[in-house]
Amino acid sequence: MPSLGDYKIYDTDEPCNYTGQKLVETMAKVIAEGLSADGRELNLMKCCVGPNGINEIVKDERVANIKRLNLGGNKIGDIGAKIIARSACFEKLNWLELGGNDIGPEGIEFIVRSDTFAKLKTLNLYRNYLKDEGGAVLANKNTLLKIEEMDLAQNEIGDKGLVALANSTKFPNLVAICIDNNFATREGRAMAKAAPNFKKLQSLNI
Repeated sequence: MPSLGDYKIYDTDEPCNYTGQKLVETMAKVIAEGLSADGRELNLMKCCVGPNGINEIVKDERVANIKRLNLGGNKIGDIGAKIIARSACFEKLNWLELGGNDIGPEGIEFIVRSDTFAKLKTLNLYRNYLKDEGGAVLANKNTLLKIEEMDLAQNEIGDKGLVALANSTKFPNLVAICIDNNFATREGRAMAKAAPNFKKLQSLNI
């Protein structure tokens, strides 16, 4: 029987498919294995907990003091994004990894308009499905004003979403962004590089 750390994102027998007591017990074990000794970091990379698993994790008192949360490759989707965005247990987070989670425009809106993530400085969202609509949501509706670093690579963002982000005034403390391997044209990337929000950056990967 493989340990939880051996699960891959697309295995047939995955925690994201569990229900009932098996789900509860598995999520308890996931937390026990992923939580740092000081209780400030929770690494659930590729555990594939899904939205049902997230719903159990946020009930666990052991996650109340974490500052760094790695949820990469967990298939939480828009529903899971909504759950974490509304969970007070994550109010101390300053670093959040959400790469490879099937999050779209609806999910990203829950995240960037969340009071829970007010302290967040790093937000990693690579390999999701934000597209132009999600890029526009980030550009126009973000309330996470302490964000310093973002990774938006591989999100199918085209010229419209890219240019909206490059002109956004909603990221006053942003210093670095990765937004490569998207759908923007050469012309769109050139426009973005010359726009106010991107011109001020210390690091721009486009």
